[in-house]
Amino acid sequence: MPLCYINVIMDFTVNSSTSSTPPSTATVQCNLPLGHIAGLLSVNILSTILGTIGNALVIGTVCTNPSLQIISNFWLVSMAVADLMVTALGQPMFSVFLGLQVKGECHEGVSQAFRLIANMSCSASVLHLCLISIDRCLVILRPHDFRTLRTKKRFKIALAIAWTLPVVYGILRLTVSKKGTSYFTVIAVGICYLIIISCYSLIILKVRKQGTATLKRWRGQSRRSASSEHMVERRVTVTIAIVVIIFTVCWFPLLYLRSAFAEDNFGVAYNWAITLALSNSSMNPWIYCFRIAEFRDAYRRLMKCQFKPSRCVTGSPGDQNEMNTTTQSSDLETQNHSVYV
Repeated sequence: MPLCYINVIMDFTVNSSTSSTPPSTATVQCNLPLGHIAGLLSVNILSTILGTIGNALVIGTVCTNPSLQIISNFWLVSMAVADLMVTALGQPMFSVFLGLQVKGECHEGVSQAFRLIANMSCSASVLHLCLISIDRCLVILRPHDFRTLRTKKRFKIALAIAWTLPVVYGILRLTVSKKGTSYFTVIAVGICYLIIISCYSLIILKVRKQGTATLKRWRGQSRRSASSEHMVERRVTVTIAIVVIIFTVCWFPLLYLRSAFAEDNFGVAYNWAITLALSNSSMNPWIYCFRIAEFRDAYRRLMKCQFKPSRCVTGSPGDQNEMNTTTQSSDLETQNHSVYV
């Protein structure tokens, strides 16, 4: 056989085998259209700015205002720390990973670091949302004895669990099969979602029941008081609706993709779903804290560097601190929780 025919056959064989080889997973992960990369970068950068400012304000406000240092607000601070990890570390890493794709690069180290931080911080944020709903449900449903049920020791134990489980999950997500951890993610977030809806439903029923009793007691006495009670009930319902709707919109796409395509955690749709889930951390401080009048006033003082001085009192600091904690828990939590749940 002539040499030219042999060369033609060899070239055809090599080209056929090359074209029939499917692209690797890394190639598919880093093969996003430029238009989607630009959109993802814009949303993540905006979420990084808003979320970092909002969560930092929450942390700084509680730390500089003794009157806000109660257990319910400590939960908000802990959640703000988790959300700050998302917005100040996770999303910037994700933005870098997306930016490298413009040049056709797929940096595995950046991807792994982002996955570790995002999985730990996002799972911690979701778990905090669940525990906050339980905490507020306990305060509203058991206003007279919730302090005996929710002690500082139990709070510390719950806080340790709220951070230990996400760390373990973040490590397992990188070391165990994606299919198994994807299904676990869907189940875990689904359970948290059901708990959040159940707790806030009980809160709405309790507030409406209290409102009905108050209206009967005030009937024929004060229309202004009845109207005020109705406004409180409406504010509670609106706040809870905002929490549930935003949580659903941010997390449902990612949960659907992880359940329907457990092993294929890449692509345009998956990256947009991740961006939505990450953006939930930038919305939490605006939902949970900026609707509280005391937080808004404290934000203004913090931004003006006007810190509220602590009152001068007699007695030992430890005893007085315990008295303040008890008084603040009674005043702030039992009276104001129904306003800003």
